[in-house]
Amino acid sequence: MTNSEHNGTPRRSGRVIELPHRHDANRLLAELDVLHSVDRDAVLRELRLVHLQSGQVVCEPGDLFEYIYLPTTAVLSLQYVLSGDMMLEVAQVGSESLFGQHLIGTSSATPYRLVTCRDGFCYRINTQSFLKILAGSAELRSLVLGCIQFLMTQITQISFCSRHHLLKKQLCRWLILAYDRSRSVEIKVTHSMLAQMLGVWRETVSDAASDLQKIGLIQQHRSSIILADLDGLEAQACSCHTIIRQEMGRIFPTSLRSAMSLRAEEESSMKGM
Repeated sequence: MTNSEHNGTPRRSGRVIELPHRHDANRLLAELDVLHSVDRDAVLRELRLVHLQSGQVVCEPGDLFEYIYLPTTAVLSLQYVLSGDMMLEVAQVGSESLFGQHLIGTSSATPYRLVTCRDGFCYRINTQSFLKILAGSAELRSLVLGCIQFLMTQITQISFCSRHHLLKKQLCRWLILAYDRSRSVEIKVTHSMLAQMLGVWRETVSDAASDLQKIGLIQQHRSSIILADLDGLEAQACSCHTIIRQEMGRIFPTSLRSAMSLRAEEESSMKGM
């Protein structure tokens, strides 16, 4: 599916005004301002801003992967396609990181399905252009290795979680991590999308979500879920969300604070309108 490019004007997403022109809303792009070995302007000239819709398939397994993706407000879901129509989310990439198949393998064809699980904005850059820039900067390579390390941590932890933890706990984990990335209590997601990402049947997700709603942790709407009790969700979730959150904070010590600051700016701008 072709990504639609945007003209850079602010766009409403749920209850938040997004500022797509802020390339520094992505942690790695923000670091360009302090990396002496990178031609910042050369990188920015290659960037293209795209808006991704929730549920949009960016690529299918086996597709040639032409771009590196650096989300600002969008969140991308990496999914392994299982037998039949079943699949399992193994990681997410948000504003703290980047994704490109060339960075984690030797082939330009990806083994993943890449799907937008939160609509929003994302910068992309041609893979070959990025690799040339990467070859000339040890500082940038160090940052990218951190992104790969975090991606591998997620894949390991989520694979373990899907095998050993009850679905209700997995669902709470997914919702809490979605909140961490978006800083919004409204998560735009359907039961069908959740079933795909958690690797279960839609009816199973619906049953688990109904249980969470009955005890007041969430409120369900047609295409979104409101997180009504964050503390309660954390208490119900397995420990996997804590491990992933701590690893994110360890590898990217400023990313969570920066994301929260930018999100606070956006919410403040919205209230002032």
